[in-house]
Amino acid sequence: MNIQTLDALQDKSKERLIYLVEYIVPKFTSDEITHLLSEVEKKSTKGKDEFIEIGKDKKSFAELSKLKLDQLKLLYQIFISREKNDRVAVKWRLYQFLKYYRGLEITRMKINNNGNSENPVDFVIETKEKELLFICCYEILDLKQFNLLKQQILKLAEEQKLIPNRIIFAPNKTYRNLSLEMPVKIDQKKLIPELWVELIDDKCPFNGVDLLLIGNSDLSLAGFNFTNMEDVLDYIYRNSDGGQISIIKQPGFFSEFAQDESEKELMWKGIMVKKK
Repeated sequence: MNIQTLDALQDKSKERLIYLVEYIVPKFTSDEITHLLSEVEKKSTKGKDEFIEIGKDKKSFAELSKLKLDQLKLLYQIFISREKNDRVAVKWRLYQFLKYYRGLEITRMKINNNGNSENPVDFVIETKEKELLFICCYEILDLKQFNLLKQQILKLAEEQKLIPNRIIFAPNKTYRNLSLEMPVKIDQKKLIPELWVELIDDKCPFNGVDLLLIGNSDLSLAGFNFTNMEDVLDYIYRNSDGGQISIIKQPGFFSEFAQDESEKELMWKGIMVKKK
């Protein structure tokens, strides 16, 4: 269980939240915080340019003490506890990452001014090497959505007459059956998509596409909701009557691949004694 979630905080005062969000680095500029909160709070962007450059006011840091309590909570949930993982949250965490990432020498970066729009591209980046990058953010990327996004990118590139050198998909989580070998063909150029996944746990005892069946309980859990066995056991303890519990894994249950029902595997068996 993530003890940093907002609900677990004993002190939820504005002073406490200001103290915590002050640790978010790089620090927000006034321009950045305005656009970030406008998008997160789903304020209208009608009439504004779809892509904009922000963060040019590098020495004008945002005064977090002037933010409302609800706005501070949003910053906490996106950047500290990371309990918000929708497209907009992933996009702004990636924006913060790109500001200090040394793997790209960025000369110009435009950001989608409305992450809730149907435009799949969240960042259009120009690099020192004269490369053009498209980056698309997502929450949980599955095969069907992956293929749809590639079609939308192709349409956008043709409409805008922009030919990217790299296409990057940046989800919070992803299914493991995405076909990265299939190129996207744009104006006779074949591009192999890249995948930047936020949540990667090589020691995870199950795949994101696994179904977890809980014996002696009505619970059945999707593997992609958990990153380790401790989280699973904690959830079962809180949401079952306890007693003799078994956890059965059905591999590949949520996979897009057509397949016969896979064999079930026993992952854990024990007795949970609940405190009265």
